[in-house]
Amino acid sequence: MILFNILVADLPSDRDAIPDTKALTNGSLFHGNFYKYGDMWLALTFWCTISCTLSYLLSGFIASVVMRKSKLSPFIPIVTGMFGMAIGICYGGLAALIISAIYLSAKFLMSWFQAMLWGIGLTLLQVIFAFTLRFLAV
Repeated sequence: MILFNILVADLPSDRDAIPDTKALTNGSLFHGNFYKYGDMWLALTFWCTISCTLSYLLSGFIASVVMRKSKLSPFIPIVTGMFGMAIGICYGGLAALIISAIYLSAKFLMSWFQAMLWGIGLTLLQVIFAFTLRFLAV
């Protein structure tokens, strides 16, 4: 219940530190800025999930081409894409909790482009860990 209250909580009572313009804070996933914790978390998780799913789909297509004589080769991209989506939601969601908390406590606005860069960066970090650290290899 506490986590739910944190995700849906609005800004603290000292709104003087945050610009009060609708144009700045009217954000969606593709334009504008975010100032609420839940919006930042959602944008970061979304972009991390999209980039992770696309990277796993690409690796699935490569594996499907390599194993084209197998009966299961058409299903490899589907399975790896679903696996990438699950990793993106779990890993991206946990990392987005921390990044959103830092942005909110510092009273920064997060633009949609920053959220996209964080999501792609988190995916690259996960791919690097997966290929370099033996115990995190997927």
